[in-house]
Order: sequence, then structure tokens, then C-alpha cells
Amino acid sequence: MFGDSERSTQLFSDESALSTRYTPDTVIGRDQERQALEMALAPLTRRTAPENVVVYGPAGVGKTTTVTHVCQRLEQQSQVQTVQINCWQYNTRSALLSQFLIDLGYPAPRKGRSIDELLRQLHEWVAKHQCLAVVLDEFDRHQAQTDIIYDLHHVSADVDNELGIVLISNRPPAEIQLDPRSQSRLNYRPVHFPRYDADQLYTILQDRAATAFHPDTVTDDTLQRIVDRVAGSNGDCRHAIELLHRAGRIAERDQADAVTPEHVEQSFNPARN
Repeated sequence: MFGDSERSTQLFSDESALSTRYTPDTVIGRDQERQALEMALAPLTRRTAPENVVVYGPAGVGKTTTVTHVCQRLEQQSQVQTVQINCWQYNTRSALLSQFLIDLGYPAPRKGRSIDELLRQLHEWVAKHQCLAVVLDEFDRHQAQTDIIYDLHHVSADVDNELGIVLISNRPPAEIQLDPRSQSRLNYRPVHFPRYDADQLYTILQDRAATAFHPDTVTDDTLQRIVDRVAGSNGDCRHAIELLHRAGRIAERDQADAVTPEHVEQSFNPARN
């Protein structure tokens, strides 16, 4: 069963393209937002102060994908290093700062290390190495938002290398819980991500399907069925890609030659699987 690789690749050519961890080579429908991020962070390539950014919008509108794409290009085309941390996973002050150090190449800090010691090491790294862009995803979920902004300001104080901050939030900036002092230090540019429209969702699904599936195994009607369902409810691109993935798995299980609208309907209704 598990050795039957021919069956497992009957429809999929690169199933990882449907994973939430996948970053496409091209970000679709987010040119304006991508350019705003690039302009805000570009000064880091000249070792001058960037604009901090708050990226916000509802779930499934490409915030993390777009920011990750920009960070990858920033690292490829400059000496700037980037670090991305999920605040839902590391939702305390010490957990986030410890993960920050790990992502910079330090050994995992021992438990019980003081905040001051963690900040000292981070400050030392920035002083000795290069400019840095820090992305805090799901920042609105963090327990100590004001403290973290203060900490990041402290890390880059009195050093030649600059530090840029990108906060990703489902909530608008006005609902991020910062005191006036941290708000002033952050001095951010807001970048809003609206919901995708039906045409954008279709183009994204078409692009992912071309990478994830063998040619001619996903019909236009199949993609349109997903778009009709998702665009009419919440426009969540992540949900649309998950439905395409689930429909592909159902089609594989049925040993079908293609993913059809019926497989999409089954992906919506587990009772029919």
C-alpha cells in the first residue's frame, strides 16, 4: 500500500504547493501591498532606518504569504537578514525573545534566563552583524504587545545596524494594545489587505493547481465551483486552497483521472466521503 508510489502520484505532481507553508514564486493580486512593504524595508539595504509596518486584514487574504515573499527577496538581493516568528506559538515575552535568538543561530537559551540577558544577547548580535527585519505574525495574539515593541526598540538602540519591524495582525492597528510610548516608538506604516475577489481567487487556485497537479487533471469547472463557494462566504484564500487539496485527495482515493466538481462537493460535505 505505502509502496505504491504510482497511485500516490496519479494526480499530484507537487502536493506541497497546497500546504500552508508553501510560498509561491509570484504573489497574485497583492502588487500594491507588496510594493508598500518593499519600499518600507528598502532602507535596510542601505543601513538606514526603515519604516516599521503593520500589515492587517482578515484571515486568508495573503498577509503572511506576501510578507514571506518580500523577506525572501530581501535576503536574496541584499545583506539584510530576516526573522519570522509566530506570536500565537510564542505568546510570552521570554518565549518570543528566546525563539528570536534561536532563529539568529544561538543555541536554545536555558530556561529561567532573564529578559535582560536575552535582550543583551540580541543587542550584541545586531551590533556585530547586519541590519535585520523582524516579522511578528499574529501579533494581535501576543500577551505582551507593548513590552515586545519596547524590547525591539532596545535591541537596536545605539548601534549602527538598523532593525525593521513588520507586525501581522487580523485586527486593525487601532486595536493593537500598545501604550502611547510604544506606539510612538513603532511609528508604523499601515498596509491593509482586503478580501480577495472572485477573479483573484480563481487566478490563485489556477496557479496552485498548475504546480500541485499533473496537467489536465483539474478542470476549470472544478476551480470555479470552489471560487463560487468561497467568494460567496468569506473570500478566504487559505480555505479555498484547502478545499482544492481535500478534493484532490478524494479524487486520488477514488482513483479518478481528474478532480471534478463532485469531488469539491464531497470536500464540503464530509458525510458524503
